[in-house]
Amino acid sequence: MTAATGGAFAHPGHILDLLEPWLRPGSAAPAVVDPAGSLTYGELDGMTRRIAADLRGQGLSLGDPVIVHARLSGWAVVALLAVLRAGGRYVPVDAAFPIERQRRTYQLSGAKLVLAEPGVPPIPGPWRTVEVGPATGAAPPPDRPARGPDAYTYFTSGTTGQAKPVTVPAAALAYSTAARLAYYPDPVEGFLLCSSIAFDSSVAGIFWTLAGGGRLIIPSDRPANLLAVRRAAVRHRPSHLLMVPSLYGVLLRSADPAHLAGLTAVVVAGEVCPPALVARHFAVLPDTALYNEYGPTECTVWSTVHRCAPADGQAPTVPIGAPIPGTTVTLRTPQGGTAVPPGAIGEIWIDGPGVASGSGPYRSGDLASVGPDGLLRFHGRADEQLKLGGVRIELAEIEQALTGHPDITAGAVGRSVADPARAQLVAFVVADQPVDTRALRAHLLARLPAVAVPARYVVLDRLPTQPNGKLDRGALNRLASGH
Repeated sequence: MTAATGGAFAHPGHILDLLEPWLRPGSAAPAVVDPAGSLTYGELDGMTRRIAADLRGQGLSLGDPVIVHARLSGWAVVALLAVLRAGGRYVPVDAAFPIERQRRTYQLSGAKLVLAEPGVPPIPGPWRTVEVGPATGAAPPPDRPARGPDAYTYFTSGTTGQAKPVTVPAAALAYSTAARLAYYPDPVEGFLLCSSIAFDSSVAGIFWTLAGGGRLIIPSDRPANLLAVRRAAVRHRPSHLLMVPSLYGVLLRSADPAHLAGLTAVVVAGEVCPPALVARHFAVLPDTALYNEYGPTECTVWSTVHRCAPADGQAPTVPIGAPIPGTTVTLRTPQGGTAVPPGAIGEIWIDGPGVASGSGPYRSGDLASVGPDGLLRFHGRADEQLKLGGVRIELAEIEQALTGHPDITAGAVGRSVADPARAQLVAFVVADQPVDTRALRAHLLARLPAVAVPARYVVLDRLPTQPNGKLDRGALNRLASGH
């Protein structure tokens, strides 16, 4: 069935069409602030023009990749925009990531030019580092910046663990950003950026903010530095925040509500949003809107969205909502053929201007159903389904039941693969107090088939995560297997 269509939507042809009206010489409006200082839109305009001119002087052609090797910082934002204004596409390399991952991104990028943040040594190789001149002095004349076909390339690990490049056209990024401006009711006055530049949720924060003339606030070069997040919230009074649900849950538990009270909107994305998180959000920030977004990297960050209500905190699952403006979502059989009947679980297929390939619907590998309210509900990935005791089990369903227990602050399930024919489920939980495993097991038995209840329970200080902040399922499975 076709879940929904976000409706007709006109959008600009290039992401620079949304940014250029704000990048004006002499503009004193604040644009970016990080622990090292701040930049106005006028300064951002001049710096990005200079670097773009340097890149073109080094032979950059339209569409060429440029590695941006940096920390999460204001400098990184300058470099990303400079690449776009030079007509190239940026390939971000987070200097905080493991060195082998950095090296692999360099090797797979196809780039010949590198922009490296001062103090961040580039990876040695056949690429050329472009020396960025001082920020002082006259900027190049304000001619029309070049418009390349693509905006950026990210590398996703997918289900195989092998890096896979995803190149997003500049038009797709323009659409995704304009859809945010159209959907969200409150303009971004200040956005707390808590995503690595190598994680595509950073795309949402950077371009949504700068396309509306807002202020981008970078608390720290480490996205999970919640002490810095709390300090930045007190100092800068941001209006918007985006985090993965697990990290936002920790923030809610650790922050003084008064420090976050200025937020008008919080967005969670990148992981399943548990109902317990919604309940905690409205208990702590009753006047702040909470949105749950879903979308693959291959569809330019987001494809569906749901504005959460307090009732979602008591529901079995939190909806991923309805398609964003201009996008269509269809649920099909796992074989990729016919549409599933109403109410049935099917694989999510996404079509619209945000599909990076531009060649028709994108098959996500994710499962969803449409409820009586017309909203999509996520059921995990097709490759994360198990069949135990003749019952088909979805890890997402088990994990939502885990986090629905009042003593559990975070939970996930690993699979012991010592005997592939008899996969054993192991629950990993984070809690603020001692866990009564008997009570937890009884809680799960009341909500799940008996074969879906984990055989073992392990308490951790924190769940293992990948460098982008998402849950590291490979690490969970190794722990479950005793490795």
